[in-house]
Amino acid sequence: MSPNSTGGLTVRTISEADAAAWTAFLERHPGATLYHTLPWRDVISEVFGHQPHYLLCERGGQPVGVLPLFLVRFPFLGSKLISLPYDVGSGGPLGDPVAETALVDHAIELARRLKVGFLEFRCGAALQGEVQPALIRSEPVVISDMELDARDKVWARVSTDNRQSIRKAHRRGVIVREAQSLEDFQAFYAVYLCAFREFGTPPYGERYFPAVWRRLSPSKAVRLLLAEVEGRVVGGLLLYCWEKNLVSKFAAALPEAVPLRAYAALYGRAIDLSLEMGAERLSWGTSSRQQQGLIEFKERWGATSRPAVFYDLAVRRRPPSIEAYYDSEGVTRKAWRRLPLPLTSVLGGWINRWFC
Repeated sequence: MSPNSTGGLTVRTISEADAAAWTAFLERHPGATLYHTLPWRDVISEVFGHQPHYLLCERGGQPVGVLPLFLVRFPFLGSKLISLPYDVGSGGPLGDPVAETALVDHAIELARRLKVGFLEFRCGAALQGEVQPALIRSEPVVISDMELDARDKVWARVSTDNRQSIRKAHRRGVIVREAQSLEDFQAFYAVYLCAFREFGTPPYGERYFPAVWRRLSPSKAVRLLLAEVEGRVVGGLLLYCWEKNLVSKFAAALPEAVPLRAYAALYGRAIDLSLEMGAERLSWGTSSRQQQGLIEFKERWGATSRPAVFYDLAVRRRPPSIEAYYDSEGVTRKAWRRLPLPLTSVLGGWINRWFC
């Protein structure tokens, strides 16, 4: 794709020669997360096979904005251009308002050129630049983040019940340690499969965690906390780390570990680790507006909640509603809970190539 210049700005698809400039821009931007980085791009490309279209906006040869996009294609279902798949709330452009506008306009041109079904920006906040009328704005989900300042203030925002649950977990023999090997990640995957079947949610396939371990663990961009009882892994929590921003991607525990307060032990250690790392924000992820119980649960762990902002462009068709993904009592989820675990891994890896 040839560069596009607008108002003194140049927008183009990056090459590998731009890797250092891309990374340096993210290091300076307070809203950047691991999901914006090139190692994350490589995880998604390897595991799911989606084609990245990473757009760089420059002014006078200097980066002033970035926009990561993925082209997702699937037989019989068509194609879509998303920023970003596999996360809700980290997509969209990063940059000043003028750069945001240039990047969004370029993405719209790209979506029309590729003749995708639709284009979607999943942003953590409203775009600051001028938004084309063709984009439809919505706020379907809520993001719950924990602001990390002084340790005593952080823990004061955690409910008394949760602090008590952490102490109960320790008394009941739950020990939390950090994963050190691929075997540790594979042990967590077995727990994750069991928990996600109970959630009624298709899990990622078996290629996901080895790729995350190989590409992200050398730089400590991924930190996996494991809950153990008598040396057996019964739960885990996966953190994605970038500069001052951490994201809790998955938390899972075996059913028998729930009354032992394994989740509380994991959440508590995640908070402490985030403080030790000098992070400024820990995200507990997203919930639909209908999941008031889950939102309140995250807020009792010290989070504050805000809406994620979506911008959709129907090129050939409207995007499906994302709220259905969060419907824990739907017929599909109830049926999923009856499947054998190995089948959930195979089917989940296939399903998540499109539902992302």
